[in-house]
Amino acid sequence: MKLTILGNNSTTASAGGACSSYLVEASGKKILMDMGSGSIFNLKKITGVDDIDAIIITHHHFDHFVDIMLMRYEKEGRIYMGEEVKPIPLYTPKMPDWLFESLNKNHLFDFHFIEKDETVNIGELSIDFVPVLHLLETYAVRIKDGEKVLTYSADTGLCQGILTASEDADLFLCEASYGSYDPYVISHHLTGKEAGEIAKMSTVRKLLLTHLPEHGKENVLKDAQEVFRNTELSEIMKSYEI
Repeated sequence: MKLTILGNNSTTASAGGACSSYLVEASGKKILMDMGSGSIFNLKKITGVDDIDAIIITHHHFDHFVDIMLMRYEKEGRIYMGEEVKPIPLYTPKMPDWLFESLNKNHLFDFHFIEKDETVNIGELSIDFVPVLHLLETYAVRIKDGEKVLTYSADTGLCQGILTASEDADLFLCEASYGSYDPYVISHHLTGKEAGEIAKMSTVRKLLLTHLPEHGKENVLKDAQEVFRNTELSEIMKSYEI
């Protein structure tokens, strides 16, 4: 199993950056987790849009899904030019009406609305969707390929769901939006220290931090490593073997 970081910025893309998006390649499948702003351009450096076997959107904040609109425009334009375009399976929480109406045009996506604690199979991959604590319906993603496990936290605060999703993961891709030293507390996001604590409690093999602040990333990393040593900052366009 291979994970490639297409975007790891929080909230808005930094100069030359991109927001949350991750390409998973395993057992002959290519699965795209989230499509934050700027990420589709990085995706195209690696593979074609038509090569994606499934898309997972963890929740409907713009920094996690907005580039799916660009994918829609591209695929729609090809249909208008007379091409046959195959719909892509899309796993997502239930959408607000305006978003569903926009994405449902021309049958560009096959919608699968995620249910709480649901498991789906894509080829030989087993994928669990675990609800986590955020401002709206959000799911952590746990992908199992044989004996290997990749967990993606999505956006979350400390909750039982993220502990369940990350348990014994070989690679835990976890948001770390703030430092524990910052002068405020946000219950629906994690600090680097909290990400490290979850990794330690869940006995993961490696912690990879994402959804990073524009400034102070090294301090967030230090925060996590003080609790869980085997921690790295994710890097855009870098791949990680699992």
